Amino acid sequence: MKIKLYNDVVFKWIFGRQEYTSALISLLNAVLGEPDKFCEVQIVNPFDMNQPFRDEKQGILDIRGKERISGEWFDLEVQVVDRGYYPERGKYYLSGLYRNQLEKSSLPNYNQLRPCHGIHILVDTIFKEAIDAHWWYNHYAMRNIRSGAALVDHWHLHYIELKKFMRCVADGQKLSTALEQWSYYLGTIQDNSRPLDKKLQDNASIKEVHAMLSTFTRDEHLREKYRLHEEFLRVQRTDKAQFDKAQAERMAALAGQRKERKQKEAALKALAAERAEKEAERVEKEALKRKSIRFMRAKGSSDEEIAQALNLDLDDVVRVAG
Repeated sequence: MKIKLYNDVVFKWIFGRQEYTSALISLLNAVLGEPDKFCEVQIVNPFDMNQPFRDEKQGILDIRGKERISGEWFDLEVQVVDRGYYPERGKYYLSGLYRNQLEKSSLPNYNQLRPCHGIHILVDTIFKEAIDAHWWYNHYAMRNIRSGAALVDHWHLHYIELKKFMRCVADGQKLSTALEQWSYYLGTIQDNSRPLDKKLQDNASIKEVHAMLSTFTRDEHLREKYRLHEEFLRVQRTDKAQFDKAQAERMAALAGQRKERKQKEAALKALAAERAEKEAERVEKEALKRKSIRFMRAKGSSDEEIAQALNLDLDDVVRVAG
């Protein structure tokens, strides 16, 4: 059976069981870049084998917990379809994780607050600027803009973009870190009937997970939950594609309206410029006539002679001369 590990059902089955946390600890430490950052974790919303996925319409499923020794908290999220405003959502989740450390009924003991890590594994790409094209991992923290110093080093947001990472791998990037290995494993559709990719053979935790997949695929209930969620994700992707198409059509219509408006404005400006040019030409001709008539009068010519010489009506000579 081919398995997408970022499917919410299999993802939480792998990383959300309290009785098996070695894979979760390995992934957390890989993201944080510290091999011994998390040693023993307590999952506050562990995977329930009886009800592995209660809400089929839930588009995002999180794994929350803390390190038992240091007390640092984490929120591990996997997001398959980008529905927009995801960075805002990440900040919102992190603020809740931080605030909920203190009991609402007790006096706030701020010294008890511990660092929080929001870790977001994204299938789609959300950082799409050209400058971010090769940055598939982004770590955000609250720091002084001038000095870079942390303001109480408690807030951390980590984003791993799998599609962007896979493009980087295609460009020849080697899997030199544990995070690169996990990103490759999560971003690649796995087939538990085939050996683990040679690029990942030296990662013991990934080898364990790959061996565990046969247990998942033998469970009919889990397979059905997996299939149902894949159907749900297909609907989500279809809805998003239709939404994006409607948005593109709306933006194209707005762009067409703006273009038409600009064309009309340009035509009106051109017409106004033409009229102004003609008016300036008329004024110039009138001034030249006036100057010529006055000059000829000063030389003693009669109005009749001036009209004949300048090919004007007599009335025009009288009007222009004023």
